[in-house]
Amino acid sequence: MKTFLILLIFTTSFAGCDDIKSDQELTILELEKQLQEIYAFIDKRDCSPGSECSFMPFGSKACGGPQGYLLFSSETDVPALHKMVEKHRKAEEAYNKQNRIISDCSIPAPPEKLACEDGKCIQIQ
Repeated sequence: MKTFLILLIFTTSFAGCDDIKSDQELTILELEKQLQEIYAFIDKRDCSPGSECSFMPFGSKACGGPQGYLLFSSETDVPALHKMVEKHRKAEEAYNKQNRIISDCSIPAPPEKLACEDGKCIQIQ
């Protein structure tokens, strides 16, 4: 408990001294790390001619709405993927508010046609 109090006092004493830019970089790095983990999770399950491909919105634009769409095989653990994507969305939403991020407010179109090519789900134009 004593160690916790010392750490708390130390942290709050120096919290105002941090450079805002380094805080943003750390947050951006965390968001990128989360997104890389999501992509790695999706890449664990290749699609096959017998499996279906699907998509899920991800991220949070400052104006609202997703950054884009993730394509994944039906072989993916969708509930686990959804939890990861939701955690990332909330983190990005908080980052946008905290840092007063602005965006172009465009809404990305969801993919219309998907196919499995070389074990990966792709969008067909």
